[in-house]
Amino acid sequence: MKLMVSGIGGVGGYISAVLCAHYDTVTLVARHKRKEALQRGLVLHSLRMGERIFHPAVTDTPANAGIQDIIFICTKNFSLPDALQALLPCIDEHTIIVPIMNGIDHADTARRICPTGHVVNAFIYITSSYKNDYSIFHPVSYAHVFISARIDAIAKQVQSILQHTNELDCTIPDDMDAEIWKKYITNCAYNTITAYYICTTRYIVESPQRIAEFRALLTESYQVGITAGIHLPSTLPNDIFDRFAYHRDLDMASSMERDAANHKQTELETFSGHLVRLAHTLHVPVPVTERFYKTLKEREDLQ
Repeated sequence: MKLMVSGIGGVGGYISAVLCAHYDTVTLVARHKRKEALQRGLVLHSLRMGERIFHPAVTDTPANAGIQDIIFICTKNFSLPDALQALLPCIDEHTIIVPIMNGIDHADTARRICPTGHVVNAFIYITSSYKNDYSIFHPVSYAHVFISARIDAIAKQVQSILQHTNELDCTIPDDMDAEIWKKYITNCAYNTITAYYICTTRYIVESPQRIAEFRALLTESYQVGITAGIHLPSTLPNDIFDRFAYHRDLDMASSMERDAANHKQTELETFSGHLVRLAHTLHVPVPVTERFYKTLKEREDLQ
């Protein structure tokens, strides 16, 4: 079983570690200083998996690795098209392509770009990042991937590769659209507001104004999902708010906040931009989301 991972950040690094713990034929795709660091070893600091180091193959030219059985793509959404183009020489009619990322349309993007192979829709609940030395920092006990595919046997094959009780949970849900929208709504609110204020959860919950804005972002994205025909529980906005306000480390922040703080390109278009455009199509008012999106876009355009 030839396995490849492209995008060795917090998510891709953790997925790579899980694969390396069980399979010998894992190839990581990385460039420049990250490639140099990974050639010395993939280092993991994880509350769930412990302190580990692995030595998979590393390449900056995926075509050299040949046709792969399963390719996991863990880039940011805006990097997906370029990543897929580089991976096309590794894909034939039996290859399974698994983009594990934020948003709601990455599987469709992969299907448009890849003329062959089987695309599996996937997303993950995890808190992980990479450090200055490109080691992977996973300070929590949870890591849970949700997957679905048009062919049940394909989904089950990927699940069998990823599901390892001590390292990673992998679920094939009955309603993938509902599950992916639950996370998307969370991201549209939490990533957006933390990037807007460059803050942690604590800064949000300490202010009645910011709490109200967070609730409004949740409600607006929820209404877009409902109008789009997604089957979501009526309690979802409150459930998400309660989880972040009362059942999460208040000093945690989002990946979008970290990128904004470091003046990197963010997933603003994946969250706010895509949601605003979809809301306009569905004639759903999203004034708070539009305000945050406008300001964040102006900031990014100035960088």
